[in-house]
Amino acid sequence: MRENDRQVPLTIVLGTGRCGSTMLSDLVNEHPGALSLSEFFACLDPGVFPQGTLDGPAFWKLLGSPRLKPNLLMSRGITVPEYRYPVGAGRYAAGAVPAISLMTLPPLTEDPDELHDRIRAEVSGWQPAPVSRQYLRLFAWWASSSGREVVVERSGASLRFLPELLTHFPEARFVHMYRDGPDAAMSMSRHPLFRLGVLIGDMRAELGVDPYRSPDPRHTEMLPPRLRPFTPGGLDAAALAGADIPLARFGDMWSRATGALRHLAGLPADRLLHLSYDAVTADPEPRLATFGHFVGLAEPEKWAARVAGKVDRRRAGAAARLSADQAEELRLACAPGARRLSELVGRTACAAP
Repeated sequence: MRENDRQVPLTIVLGTGRCGSTMLSDLVNEHPGALSLSEFFACLDPGVFPQGTLDGPAFWKLLGSPRLKPNLLMSRGITVPEYRYPVGAGRYAAGAVPAISLMTLPPLTEDPDELHDRIRAEVSGWQPAPVSRQYLRLFAWWASSSGREVVVERSGASLRFLPELLTHFPEARFVHMYRDGPDAAMSMSRHPLFRLGVLIGDMRAELGVDPYRSPDPRHTEMLPPRLRPFTPGGLDAAALAGADIPLARFGDMWSRATGALRHLAGLPADRLLHLSYDAVTADPEPRLATFGHFVGLAEPEKWAARVAGKVDRRRAGAAARLSADQAEELRLACAPGARRLSELVGRTACAAP
């Protein structure tokens, strides 16, 4: 065992989902000094922050155990762009992909199975410790073994983890990446995970539980017919793609996600950066350089100049193409979140220009 308690600078990128953070993570991955961990905490959900202490085998079980929802979607042929494990070329079949192999490892290596095995060999012998310390040990070992100086973790819709992240990582820096609410909601409406998220909310209202966290074969028959194609036992790809879900539901989803922003209000400026996706797409280089300085990238201006051309500027303003009635309905659904966002960014000193 080679336990590594060396500290490594950690930055966590936060967002509502569909706010451009995947793009940012991919750009960070092109910096030779940064370990860019895409979807690390998201791929371990549920169960990402267990209480008590975990020894090495228990920690590896947390990292490696396949999670139900993503593996079910993969096995049903539902395409999620963030699921990057090379099914067919890799060791694991759809339905049995280990948690960290699903999204986090593939962007870092051409052989995610080999990296999976190295991580398992490293952490399995570790002594018991709280999960936050085990994560920091892992990040430090991972950065050291790959020649990186900083770690940037980014998970989609990570604001849902914010209270736990602040508790477990009191020295971390946070980048809050945000996007125009109606545009984010439009993007959510086209993404299978967010579409399923709305329907899971409807199923939870009927069942009293999330069927993907407390699966029961009886759930399908307990639900009204319109929801039966979306349970774990009956998930149907065509039904999910074709479900008639009003845009306002996604506006409400975006708006509710911003409720977690209140937890950022007390962070000092040296630990919190607000980064506008719309500003990045409009003028990438200076915004990315500001981000690079904040997270501690070496020569951030050179990195920003090199990757700025990879920013897709075509995705902004999607909501502007709606009819007047649709746009107004979506604006009203997003209004509570827009107020929260404006209040927080307006009173926080550290924001990308």
